[in-house]
Amino acid sequence: MNKKVSFVAVGQAAGNVGRLLEEKGYSVIYINTSQEDLDTLENAKFKYHIPRGEGCNKDRHKAKQLVIDDFDNIAGEIESKVKSDMLFVIFASGGGTGSGAGPMLIDLLIDEGKNVGAITIIPAPDESVKSHINSYECFSELTEIQASGACFIIDNGTGEKMELNKVFVDSLAAFLEIPEKHKSVKGNIDKAEIMETLHSHGMALVARCKGKDSADVIQAIKDNASAPMEPDRAVKYITASLTGNVRMADLEKAFGTPIDTFQTFNDAETICCISGLTYPLSRLETVYEKVDENKDLIKKNLAATRETGLKKGVNFLDDMEPPKKKTAEKKPQSKRDIMSKYL
Repeated sequence: MNKKVSFVAVGQAAGNVGRLLEEKGYSVIYINTSQEDLDTLENAKFKYHIPRGEGCNKDRHKAKQLVIDDFDNIAGEIESKVKSDMLFVIFASGGGTGSGAGPMLIDLLIDEGKNVGAITIIPAPDESVKSHINSYECFSELTEIQASGACFIIDNGTGEKMELNKVFVDSLAAFLEIPEKHKSVKGNIDKAEIMETLHSHGMALVARCKGKDSADVIQAIKDNASAPMEPDRAVKYITASLTGNVRMADLEKAFGTPIDTFQTFNDAETICCISGLTYPLSRLETVYEKVDENKDLIKKNLAATRETGLKKGVNFLDDMEPPKKKTAEKKPQSKRDIMSKYL
């Protein structure tokens, strides 16, 4: 599967996830506006510094403009360094470089004819208000990209960051290795079924559990590092290698009836990926609430430090309402159209 799936890590936090994937044999290219961040990635095979970039200090607009100005070179680097059937763009939704560039880069790569999914990170509740502003705006863009594949979400509110990254990468790698490592006379999962699971639009999650009963596995899936599933959710695929007495019917009862299931069996642990899930709107609402409850204090602080004579208010929440559904017929977009949308 390391020939079928590769990764584009945008920004510093994404680099931490990318290094774990590269250690497992997957192709990763690290893209950043900060040379200093790239220099921390010792022994990384493919690194690309966006020209004129000196870091984005959580400025999403700056990251977008730098990517737009250099997109042809970025696309060329990705094409030459990490060829595969599917790309996953990794980025932190609360940062600058990754948050600003991630969704737009996915959109542009899809326009290039590539299959593209996302791996993104939601900030912990105790992170800065700016991180939460960026995260909400980032997801407002990301959820509008209808042609994207699976979106895995690491929620930093569920544990220690580096440990969450490791748990996620170990689980994802174990899932991708199912066709090679898990064989059963009762049924197998092939590479095409793994890819179909990953192509499914919406949130995806992946989990492992050594428990031998369905209840253990269901709890492990609920406790995984991802954002929580919506109570009223859709689900498209449940793909799993089952062990012990774990039954697919129990997973369907717990998480919803999917369009299709793919299963095989092994003697060690259950590895399960659920894809095509509804985006975690309840979790994103808590991100919005973090910003909303602090906006008056922030405005007061900014007003106290701005120069005399400036009369405009700081309305940084004006464009943060949830995106409205589009009803008009969509017209083909040029790259310029896509780039303009993000600026």
